[in-house]
Amino acid sequence: MFCGNCGAQIPDGARFCTACGAKIEANVPPQEPQNQTPPEVQQPQTPQMQVPPPIRQQPQEPQNQTPSVGQQPQPSQMQTPPVEQKETFYVKRLPIIMIVVLTIGLFFCSSGAGNMSIAAAVSCVPGIVLIFLIYKLDKIEAEPVGLLVKLFLFGGLLLPVIAIIAEMAIGAVISLITYEGSLLYCFLEAFVVAACTEELCKYAVLKKLTWKHPAFNYRFDGVVYSTTVAIGFEVVENLIYLIGSTADTAYVRAAFPGHCIFGIYMGYYYGQAKTLELNGDITGSSKMRKKGIITAIIIHGFYDFICFVGQYTEYELIQVVTGLGLVVVMVVLNVTAYKNIKKFAYDDMPV
Repeated sequence: MFCGNCGAQIPDGARFCTACGAKIEANVPPQEPQNQTPPEVQQPQTPQMQVPPPIRQQPQEPQNQTPSVGQQPQPSQMQTPPVEQKETFYVKRLPIIMIVVLTIGLFFCSSGAGNMSIAAAVSCVPGIVLIFLIYKLDKIEAEPVGLLVKLFLFGGLLLPVIAIIAEMAIGAVISLITYEGSLLYCFLEAFVVAACTEELCKYAVLKKLTWKHPAFNYRFDGVVYSTTVAIGFEVVENLIYLIGSTADTAYVRAAFPGHCIFGIYMGYYYGQAKTLELNGDITGSSKMRKKGIITAIIIHGFYDFICFVGQYTEYELIQVVTGLGLVVVMVVLNVTAYKNIKKFAYDDMPV
């Protein structure tokens, strides 16, 4: 045992060092210090922001895709409305120029100085121009040319024969009811003999050839079909009227392509009726077709009634009034029909 103060050896169990007298505090042998590393003081951890894993971007689908059958279109898949295309010359200006020129020609030929051959050719021009115009307005899906040719030929070759026979029979009955030239006679001739007979005949051909045709899949198609039948009928009717007539008659009929205008309104309701039938509304479809026929008959009959009154009256004042009224009616119907057919074409949609 050794003294912790001086290092001298002392007996075991001694309480004081015999050499220096220092008190022995413990008899435990001194231990060598160990080179232990003190434990690390743990610092408080600050919460760390967890970075989410990178999002895997899905490949973007092309816009304006048409959803499959039975799939509801998502907002991102809704088709944007098409940009309105700039109207070409034949759509925007040609019909207006045609109407103005033919109306002016009507006044110049009122003296009876017009050439009959030129007048006969001019009487056919509006119908041909209007067929071209209406065909070009059908921008979504052009109609089969073969079908349009068939409609034109049926309207121009078959319908005039049937209409003449029916009008002669109905006219004979009317002559038993009233005398020629009376106001009642003019009304019956205009609305029953001419308007009802001709519009019903045109509708019969229209429905027979187009109602179940697979190409009839847009609403404006009804206007295209109806006006094609009407123009075919009008071209041949104009030529028939020129037999034994003057050039004045040709220019009057050319200035107002009436059958085409009547066909525009019939065709509009005809296209609406097709949509209703495909949606299961059979009754509504029938009513819409009847509405188209009645509208065409009313416009047709009103125009013919003014013509007959001016033709049969003996009073010069009434002739002047009906003549001016006829010009006003022609201009209004021409412009209105032109505006409506553009609207019908731009508002077109599938049936």
